[in-house]
Amino acid sequence: MQTATAPALLPDLLALDRERAGAELELLLAPAGRPSTPVSEAMRYAVLGRGQRIRPILAMRIARLAGSENDLTLRAAAAVEILHCASLVVDDLPCMDNEDLRRGRPTAHKVYGEFTALLASFGLVSLAARAVVEQRCTPAELSALIRFQIELLKVLDASGLCEGQDMDLRLTGAERERLRARMIELKTVPLFVLAAEAGLMFTDHDSALARTLRRFAREYGLAFQIVDDYLDGECASFKTVDAQLRRCRAALAPLAPAAAPLEEMIDYLYARSHSVTR
Repeated sequence: MQTATAPALLPDLLALDRERAGAELELLLAPAGRPSTPVSEAMRYAVLGRGQRIRPILAMRIARLAGSENDLTLRAAAAVEILHCASLVVDDLPCMDNEDLRRGRPTAHKVYGEFTALLASFGLVSLAARAVVEQRCTPAELSALIRFQIELLKVLDASGLCEGQDMDLRLTGAERERLRARMIELKTVPLFVLAAEAGLMFTDHDSALARTLRRFAREYGLAFQIVDDYLDGECASFKTVDAQLRRCRAALAPLAPAAAPLEEMIDYLYARSHSVTR
């Protein structure tokens, strides 16, 4: 990648996959004949609306590259995004990051209150896990879906997002900088690796292709967080961003030229990192 000029970011570069993910999320969060409640409304509010949908897009593109994309992988991709949104609701609470805005509008707890937002996050975790297996499928497909459901729930355990959030809240100063990479590994990367698992549900998990795509998902998750930190002023040098994006491209080298759709996702991060002037 040349750092002198940023690649053009077409407005519709990721739009089609984003729309497909959005439609699946709408379907999963539809009232389905049940009366609306504050909790269900807060669940919809937390998930629907503006969002990059990068994790489900990654899942869909990996499934496509692996030749296994279908309605079941789309549902798994949506489940990853629902789990991500549940974690954002918790992150934003006053006892956590105490955020007022998320995706350009008031956070869920600002609109619905703290206890309703917390209950909505529980509801979203349940929905993500349940939606994966509540589908018409063959016994072999069900086995793959259950395996993925286990991976989805493992993301939330004490060695995953929970520990990452705990580190984020506790660490300050030099110790925070020293352990920043570890914090990202725990708080951000697992959902990107989970997105890869969604795309790889119906492939040979031990194949060279699967290993390469998991490695890319990990590097991409790191890149995504580093770009966010750079845009927030927490990462002072673009060299750090550029180095990680190069690592993403290197991870895809064994798959060229078939990896072009994933290269587009790297270009998207590169363009985002150029959206501000330091």
